Amino acid sequence: MYCLYASDYGPADPAFDPFVDNGRLLQGFESHVYELATARNFAQLQAMERQLQRGEAIGWCDQGYGWVYQQSVNDFFVVALIAIVLPYLAFRFLPRIGAAFTAMPPRRLDRSGDLS
Repeated sequence: MYCLYASDYGPADPAFDPFVDNGRLLQGFESHVYELATARNFAQLQAMERQLQRGEAIGWCDQGYGWVYQQSVNDFFVVALIAIVLPYLAFRFLPRIGAAFTAMPPRRLDRSGDLS
């Protein structure tokens, strides 16, 4: 899902009405009329219609955080987990786990309290 930024489409136009001329601007998007009616200017309305034509939901993001919702960011974190974190954990802890399960002779304390 890609986010839309309200600031990208200019300031609100008080004279803009998507329902003017019997909703001519909303033709073809009758099932999303109430969502499209929230557009503050013509550019926002066109951007919202493009989102719907691509089959995506309309989402508005705060400036600067839209990149978080992109699939490529999710893919990056999955690759980092598989390529960096899991091998690190395997090399760090598998020898310790293996050593714990091998037969190691028990250590004894001698009379002075030192391990022998």
